[in-house]
Amino acid sequence: MMDENKEFYLKIWLYDPNFINSQIVVAYSDCLDFYNKTFKVRGENKEFPFYKFHSLREKLEQFQWELHIETDYYDENDLNEWLEEGSLAEKEVSKIKGKAYETIKFENELGSFLQYSIDKGDVWIGTLK
Repeated sequence: MMDENKEFYLKIWLYDPNFINSQIVVAYSDCLDFYNKTFKVRGENKEFPFYKFHSLREKLEQFQWELHIETDYYDENDLNEWLEEGSLAEKEVSKIKGKAYETIKFENELGSFLQYSIDKGDVWIGTLK
């Protein structure tokens, strides 16, 4: 990437507790903006959990870590459809809506709908120091 002499995105996404989703992400050109805005920054100040990665601590300390939110998104149309077909009960839909840390209203040619953002865990984004 450095040989290309272009700006690029190279980071580790470390999911906690969903470690299985962790990955190394590299992007450049038109994708830079997308990856820089993939996750919402978590407002609270928390230390990186080095204690969970004893054998990797020295390597992980080579990165600057920023805390973000791993989010599940539910759109109101999907929730209503799942409710109608019986895959979710009214209580489950209410629980999802109640757990949302953010609700966003979207509008398009078909009308408007709400999207519920549910906090699923942390995503630590690491950049080599």
